[in-house]
Amino acid sequence: MLYAIKNDDGIIKFDRQNYVLTSADYGAISATHSTAKGINQMGERVVNTTLDTRAIEIVGFIKAASAEEMERKKAALYQMCDPRTPYIVMPNEKKALECYSTGTVKFSASRLTNNDRVASFVIDANSYDPLFRDDVLQSRKIAEWDSNFIWPLSIPSKGFTFSDRTEGLFTTIENSGTAETGLLLYFRASATVENPSLKNIKTGEFIKLNRTLTAGETVIINTNYGHESAISQYRDTVEDVINSVDLDSTFLQVPVGLTTFQYAADSNVTSMTVTLYFYQKYLGV
Repeated sequence: MLYAIKNDDGIIKFDRQNYVLTSADYGAISATHSTAKGINQMGERVVNTTLDTRAIEIVGFIKAASAEEMERKKAALYQMCDPRTPYIVMPNEKKALECYSTGTVKFSASRLTNNDRVASFVIDANSYDPLFRDDVLQSRKIAEWDSNFIWPLSIPSKGFTFSDRTEGLFTTIENSGTAETGLLLYFRASATVENPSLKNIKTGEFIKLNRTLTAGETVIINTNYGHESAISQYRDTVEDVINSVDLDSTFLQVPVGLTTFQYAADSNVTSMTVTLYFYQKYLGV
């Protein structure tokens, strides 16, 4: 099954009218087990397991009404599957897999299956992050504003506030995928905030910034494997602040199931809003 292929510039849908799918093979993920063996031990002990990359193959054909239309559709597919840039393969409308082609799109060498009306092709690609994910980010805001509007609306003589800030410093998020996932963590300061942090209540692991945020500043921390970073955005200034991450910090991961996080700061914690973004990930679809 294949719904579409997309990148930042556009999307190609396999709609049976223009691009037709023959087969989509998403393969399987091989696992590598690291083991240890002690003196006189029978067998071995698994100490670590990693998942390898995923190879995929997409076979299909293009339908066109003229040579010009065929040329245009081929060019779009070549550009979409350029081996130099990643693209997203969507087995359905809700799931996604990032891929890199191992070569350019291969069209049939036979005139019977590669002409002005029909052109069969094969796309071979690797997914270096082999887990499928949701196409849309999940999000959870820890500190929010609760509306005070209740209908019918009655305004007292002493006035009223439009909304009140929630005081909760905890949030529980649910990962309904089949594998743990990293976070995009947004610390947003509405006033001066000193040394913000986020903690996993169950494990005690935390990530902390040794930094004083100014009003209007946002720090974005990425805890996904291979993409670990910390960036500050303030007005038109973007700054790499990875060196401000406390050395005892852990780049937090979200396991499958429910996880409760607590945010804190050394001062003025109520002037900070924390938002967690994450993709749910899946071993297969």
